[in-house]
This record gives sequence, structure tokens and C-alpha cells, in this order.
Amino acid sequence: MTGAATSIEDVIDLQPHRIGAHTIFDDGGLSPYWAMVSQYEPDLDERDETFTFDGTQFEITRSRHWSGKIEAPPSATFDGAMNEYKLGVYAVDDENDELGADFTFRPGFPKARHVETGDLIGGMPTECPESVRVQVESTNLSQFEALGLLQSLASFLSIDAGYFVEAHEWSRIYALELYGRIMREVATGKVAGKGGVLEHLSQFSNGRGRGEHHWDHEDIKGHYEAVALSPDNWKRLLPNQTLAKRLKCYQPKWVRSESSGDDPLYHHKIECQYWADYYPDGESPIQWSGYDTAVEEFRETVVNALHWAGVDFTPESDVWVEDPYFEPGQAADAVDVYPNPMPDLEQQERADAVDQLRGPETTEGAWDVLVAMTDGGERHYQEVADEAGKSASTVYRAAERFADIIEVDNGMVRFRDGVVRDQIEDVAERWRATKDVTMDALERVAERASPFSRRSDDDEPSALERWANRHGIVVYSTQDPLEMELKRPVGLQEMLKILRSGLDAAEASPLPTERFENALIDWKGLDGEIRKGHRVVVNGRYLGKHNVGRPIW
Repeated sequence: MTGAATSIEDVIDLQPHRIGAHTIFDDGGLSPYWAMVSQYEPDLDERDETFTFDGTQFEITRSRHWSGKIEAPPSATFDGAMNEYKLGVYAVDDENDELGADFTFRPGFPKARHVETGDLIGGMPTECPESVRVQVESTNLSQFEALGLLQSLASFLSIDAGYFVEAHEWSRIYALELYGRIMREVATGKVAGKGGVLEHLSQFSNGRGRGEHHWDHEDIKGHYEAVALSPDNWKRLLPNQTLAKRLKCYQPKWVRSESSGDDPLYHHKIECQYWADYYPDGESPIQWSGYDTAVEEFRETVVNALHWAGVDFTPESDVWVEDPYFEPGQAADAVDVYPNPMPDLEQQERADAVDQLRGPETTEGAWDVLVAMTDGGERHYQEVADEAGKSASTVYRAAERFADIIEVDNGMVRFRDGVVRDQIEDVAERWRATKDVTMDALERVAERASPFSRRSDDDEPSALERWANRHGIVVYSTQDPLEMELKRPVGLQEMLKILRSGLDAAEASPLPTERFENALIDWKGLDGEIRKGHRVVVNGRYLGKHNVGRPIW
């Protein structure tokens, strides 16, 4: 589906935000570890001493050690556990303490064993060479800078910096984050929130591999929104992607006010993260030597997402905001920029879903399963069966029948992605509006004596009736105020969205809108607690919590 790429050199460079790595340095065997043992003092962080790296003064801000779990090797002059050492090294004049790194030093050698159990130590190669293992947790430093800072720290401690030049091939990166800072009005208009590129990407986040979509627009639109996709899902959008990544756009925890527009933190970060959650425990596909390749992939991800959002990704664009760590500049390498593949992918998936639905083997039971699934995300098969009024075996038969539409994994049923789900919801909505006696969803609602019902069977269902039918809402009192109940557990955000769509439906129905606003509704939260008798609109706010005049994203 992806169109032809255009190689563009004038693209924004991204600032490394975080690097987490397990490195192994074996040029000196265990000598660098023993050197750390001899030079370490618990009060290193209390001394008024600094050293220079890359023109900046650094100091040791944290100094800790503890007894590890590795039993001393035969070559050691003592028995028992070997110590581990952690030093935090940060720029002296950085008021945020976010320019520097934490380095944890551990011994490495073959067949290391647990000091208490005698078992081989997990988390390190069985045939690890004699070495010093250094865990790196850096902020706002590139890999080259983090390695240089480690070497400068070694020299400061009178340890040979040459020990820390070439990392062993088994060294791995387990965390990588790169970012740029972007104008708030651009971020909230095109990247995050309703209609933004992250929302479009989220259509590919639930199914076909793994994915997640998280958002928080309560304090401000685009306070936080993130989409994580597995490698296969990224590859559907960009052909050369190999890593699981999370793309996010976010503000600080405490949102800056309009009066603080000169503060860089008033504006958003757009950030790309390596997403290790989608790999087996202990597995990291990014080698220490593969850092540059991973950075290029991250840059391609961000630049193409901005391109699809209609945002200028050149470094001289006024969309970029400088902060203490990010200075807009041109990347060293060109980036392949592709046309937005999502519209074509969505159109093709919708067409494929409809084609499968038209098959002669589609039964009423399979339909009921699909319709039940349109009102929620991933759910256990028994919940779907209960909502559809069918057996669990019917759910599994439907999954087999619609293998390109839904899937079952460890008992959890889900649509293969959000595009398919939306298409099925559209088809199911049209299906609900028919008077096909073999599929009588509308009659089931009418039998509840709902005030939303039609005057006769010849009338088309009202928008409000279709809303109640779609969401499984039962009206059990037709007096004022109306009393309703949602027959499935939902979170607050989903409940607000349901009520917003209900108000839209009421405005298009014969029922006076005021009666719907004054209605009382019961529902069960995701925590299992029953919420009873909540008025739909209180003082112009859904449930008294969200202004009806503002969208709920």
C-alpha cells in the first residue's frame, strides 16, 4: 500500500532523551571492575569536585554501593558476594538535573553463580567474558556523549579510560527515546486529539500484532496521547521499519498556563520510544552497535508522521521550539518520506470486511457476535457471548468464519484493528435499522416499552432508539425523570462518550432534548462499583464532569 518514497535531506534532527543499555567492556578482563572497587568511596557525591567533559562541568551527584548476588570467582581473594556500584553524574549548571547519566558497575565472568543458591545467574550470558558490565541510564545525551562521559568519569577516578572504548558485541540497548519540541497550537491541531495523526495511527493499534492507544485530554487537548505498534504494524505503514515503537505527543504533568507561553514547557514534545514491552523478557533487538540505525528509523517514523499530519518537518520551520536540550537543526542523513498510506489501507480493509460479511455462510449467530463486539474493545469470549445472547462456541465459530475480521487470543476476542471495527459498526448500524424479521434487534428494544420507540412498526427507528440499541441501554421508567441503565461495565471516559452520542441522538429525535438531559442513568464502572441515579447533564456538564460544549476526545 505504501507509495513511492522521496529522499529528503532537509529534515529535523531529534534530541536523544533517554538511553538505557547493558554494556560489557572486556578489553581489560576484570581489571576495570577491580579498579572501581579500589577507587570507590561512599562520599564521592559529597565532595566539592568536578571534571570537564565536552566543555561542560560535571559532578558526581549520587554514590551508592550494595552487595550483589554474584558469588566471587575463584580468582578473587575473598569469598561471598561481589559489590556493585552506582554513580550518578550530571552537569553542574543544569538546574533541571537532566543532563547526565547513572552508571552501574558490575563484574562479569563465565558461569557466574548466585551467592546463596549456587544457581547460574540470570540476566547475564552464561559465557560472559571476564569484564566490567556497565548499565547506562542517560538523559539528553547521545550514545557518543554517554560513552564519552563514562570515559571522563573513569579518568576523574584515576581509572584507565581505555577500558571503556569498545563495547562487547553482546551489549544491548533496552531503552531509547528521541524527541523534538513542537508548538502547542500545531501539536493540538494536527498531531494529538480528535482528527490528529495519532488518532489515525491508533486505528492500527488493536489487532494484527500488538498495539496500544492511550490518551489524556482532560486538562488540555493533547495533554498526553500515545500510540504503540508492533514491528509488523509499523511495517504496514512504512516498509523499512523493524522495531516496536511508541509515538507520543505530550505536555508536562502540570500544564503551563497561557501566560507562560515563553516557557518551552508550555509547548509539546513529540517523542518516539523503543517499546520493549512487545518483546519477550530479556530480549532486546537493538545492539549497542546498532544505535545509529535505530536512530535513523526513529527519525523516519517521526518525520513521516509529521508529514501525514501536514506539519512542516524542516529544521528552519517555526513549528519547532528550542529548549535547554533540544536545538532545532538538520539531521546528518536524508530521510525517506512516503505518502500517507492510511486512507488506502482503511479503504481496502473496509472493502475486505464487507466482502467477508456478504458471504453465504454468514449466520444470525455470527452477526450477533459481531454486533456485540462493536460496543467495546478487547473482551473475554464469555462476555461477548453473554452480550450477544449466544453460546461461547458461537463466538469461536464466528471467529473462525470471520478470520480476517476478528481473532481470539488466550480467550480474549478483538477486532483485528480499529478500521475493521468501525466498518462493522457502520454495517451493523444499517443492519439494525432494517425490518428483517430474522434479525430482530429493533424489536428487542421495542419490547422494553422504551419512550424512544417508534409509533408503529412502519416507522423508522429514531436516532435515540438506535443509540439505546447500539449501547445496550434499558429504559425501566418512562416517567420524568427518565431512568436508564447501561448493561455493561465501562470507564468514565467511555461513559462520557456514550452520553455525548446520546445527546446528539436526542437532538435528532422526537423526544425533547431536555428530558434526555434530565434523565438518570445507572452503570457499573470498571472497578465493579455500581453508579446509580446519575443525572445525564448537571449544570451544563455531562454527569457534572465535562462541559457539553467541549468535545470529548
